[in-house]
Amino acid sequence: MSKADQQDINKKKKDKKKKGFFRENIESIIIAVALAFVLRIFVVEAFKIPTGSMAPTLLGQHKSVKCPNCAWKFKTNYSLNHVKCSNCFYKIRISDYRRRGGNRILVNKFIYDFGKPARWDVAVFKYPFNEVTCMSCGFSLSQSMLCEKCTNAVKKENYFKAKVNSIKGSFGVGQYHKVVCESCDEVDAILCNSCGSANVHVVRKNYIKRLIGLPDEKLQVVNGDIYINDKIERKPEKVQETLWVQVFNSNYPAKKDIVQNWEVKDEFWDVSATQLQLQFPEGTEQKSYISFKRKITDYNVYNNEVPDAINSDIMIKFDVSVSGDNGGISIILQENEKEIEAFVGTAAGKKKTSLKISGSIVKSDAEVFIEPGKEYNIRFTNVDNKIIMKLNDSVVLSHTYDTDLSSLKDYTKFSELKFGGENTDALFKNISIFRDVYYTDAGEWGTLKAVEIGNKEYFFLGDNSRNSNDSRFWKIVPESNMVGKAFMVFWPPSTIKYVR
Repeated sequence: MSKADQQDINKKKKDKKKKGFFRENIESIIIAVALAFVLRIFVVEAFKIPTGSMAPTLLGQHKSVKCPNCAWKFKTNYSLNHVKCSNCFYKIRISDYRRRGGNRILVNKFIYDFGKPARWDVAVFKYPFNEVTCMSCGFSLSQSMLCEKCTNAVKKENYFKAKVNSIKGSFGVGQYHKVVCESCDEVDAILCNSCGSANVHVVRKNYIKRLIGLPDEKLQVVNGDIYINDKIERKPEKVQETLWVQVFNSNYPAKKDIVQNWEVKDEFWDVSATQLQLQFPEGTEQKSYISFKRKITDYNVYNNEVPDAINSDIMIKFDVSVSGDNGGISIILQENEKEIEAFVGTAAGKKKTSLKISGSIVKSDAEVFIEPGKEYNIRFTNVDNKIIMKLNDSVVLSHTYDTDLSSLKDYTKFSELKFGGENTDALFKNISIFRDVYYTDAGEWGTLKAVEIGNKEYFFLGDNSRNSNDSRFWKIVPESNMVGKAFMVFWPPSTIKYVR
């Protein structure tokens, strides 16, 4: 074999290897793209949160702000010019702060194929209105997918046909968008309300909210809480931890006092920037309390500056040490005519640790107490008609109670939080106060009157209730509109977490 023939053979081998290499890589890329497409359509899809309707759980476009008066860090609506710090109420101009994008989340799209949606799920669904733009006259509006004939029944369109029609519509190709009622089989068309043209571009938007009401339930929002079939619905512990909104932290003292935080009615208290000290004259037996002066409202820095509804669903946490052994520490929450008092004694057997409602003991435990000279963490919560007191993360008192729904047709008119000591000196520090998410009575459905949820229908609310377009305005989401359950925030890295 000549040298030229050998070179020719080697060249052919190299060309074959080169072609094989490129072919394998192209095939791998095609397979990867196909798998990614399948995964996106049927398994897991990433979504970006556009607004603050789900704050504090999920953040839309926002600004990260550090208060120049107390160093408190918080997130706020990017579109506002000014905002008040929720910790010290200092008014901050936020135009100089950089806008940040919304959270990016992962959504499990097959979970509802194997099980039913559950209450408190954060879920993605198709908005129950079509965004319609007429390609003939330019008129645009939202059209409900509720059947006009059956009222509660839902109109459905073929997903793939709708996609094709939407693409054609964007190029000005006239289409006749047909929708069919799932209950009465009424066939309807999506037409321009202005000129009657069928040449319209139809878009179905994805929404994300928290699932509150399930099929065949009666739901009503009353005084900030959710009532299902006339009974208050309590949030699971992990969900509740997500929904607490902090309103005060003593570890962020204000340089300039804008509002008064504490009200003292006697001379036994020494109030400093970061701690509160109670000292009685030696040999006296007295009790004294300090009040949190500010009203706890549904104010949210994501919204405007005007607080509205007074919120008595609160949590207070603090560290305390006492010096006497003949008294105890009390936390008192006054809500209209009702007074809730949690008391923990300072020595075994002398004064029982107890929980009172309007003067009547509902729970007590003589074996639970705090010892003089030691520091303890106390956590008191009153939320969804459930009272819990924890001592060093252990539940020592717990009580649930019912409320007559007919007596709660208006906001809480009065609420006061105070704490202090009886027959003992005490030092309080690391004080933080939180409020529960407050569902406002805006909208028509489920607020002023109860809403009856039909079969295969769901009721959704935004966690940031005062700034949320949800089922209070458009009633229900049909089961066929469900896309999937949000389970993780994956971007930005600093916010990575499971969605509760």
